[in-house]
Amino acid sequence: MMIFIGAAFGASSSELKRMSTFVSNFTETGMMNFHVDNLSDSELAHFGIWHNYINNFKARVRRCPNKNCPYGSLIIDKSYVAESVRKYFNREIHHHSVSDSYGHYDGKVYHFEGASGERILARVYEAEKRGNIIIMRGETYDPEHPIEGSTFTARAKPYKYNGKNTWAIVSLVVDD
Repeated sequence: MMIFIGAAFGASSSELKRMSTFVSNFTETGMMNFHVDNLSDSELAHFGIWHNYINNFKARVRRCPNKNCPYGSLIIDKSYVAESVRKYFNREIHHHSVSDSYGHYDGKVYHFEGASGERILARVYEAEKRGNIIIMRGETYDPEHPIEGSTFTARAKPYKYNGKNTWAIVSLVVDD
């Protein structure tokens, strides 16, 4: 087994930063300690909703048009949720749904309530390639409170999404 750090892997500092952003898409939504094969459609939808809430709020999230909406004051179209899941997991959502405690899916849009809280990001400091899997290692951190975070190992497969080279997550394990 060989571990490649930085440029030895062909991963420049800008590539390690891109990997950090990729892994942060999961940590900032609270998705940690998972293997993609074990995720339900509801969990994938949860990621898609929160990813868009955090990263695409102005472009994709709207207020519910119904006054006193019983399912949450915000809505997002299912196509945006599905697109985010395809981009980051290279998977399709077969049955759009969310758990009742989280929100509501009405057949076209997801209804939910926004929230704020700590934002956990990831910093990749080394990468290793094993066959068609890229293994990224690093640590999590809270940019508001710079204290030592937890270490993580993310596994991803390189692939093209909309003509661009990216990765599809396979697993993310965060050690406390």
